[in-house]
Amino acid sequence: MPQVLKDEVRQRILAAALETFAAQGYAGATIATIAARAGIGAASLYRYYPGKAELFDAVITPAIAGRFEAILERRVAALAHLTDPSAPPATDSGADEMLTFWIEARLAVVILLDRAEGTAYARYGERFVELLHDATLAQLKAAAPGLEIAPPARFVLRQIFENTRRLLAATLAAHADEGALREAIEGFWSYQIPGLAGFARWARERGDAAS
Repeated sequence: MPQVLKDEVRQRILAAALETFAAQGYAGATIATIAARAGIGAASLYRYYPGKAELFDAVITPAIAGRFEAILERRVAALAHLTDPSAPPATDSGADEMLTFWIEARLAVVILLDRAEGTAYARYGERFVELLHDATLAQLKAAAPGLEIAPPARFVLRQIFENTRRLLAATLAAHADEGALREAIEGFWSYQIPGLAGFARWARERGDAAS
């Protein structure tokens, strides 16, 4: 007689996997830990998923990763006014869209940014940094044609966004309560956005001085 798989148990397994991958990373997570968090035995878990890789694929899907990247690209484009004083001010819609996604997919975002080593998304956090870094450089050059961004400035900008990646992952991991998470992210943006505007001014002034 075939075994009956229960949707309620499957959902518990998926929730436990998401929590475990976010807390320990894919490399550090074990089937035993996930099963214990789900309140079942490891043998029972294997009835639903044949291994850790299949569990990861079930909770971190291409749709989630793709949506995150698309929202991030829109958010970066909306912040062009930080590097181009002549650009019209951005609305808050991009920030709201990003924050809503972070709340809905909080643990998945933590994993993508900082806990995916050993999976197909191992470089996702690195690509996150590269997207922000490259887009900011492109916006700076578009706002000031001929502006040369020296290697030290590029280094500083990359480190700014590397710190952004780590801080966002830590903030999302630490705040399960929506209100607390919103407050923490608003605090982060209150620091990050003026900081990027200051970096843009410094880069332009330095470029003017060098020329």
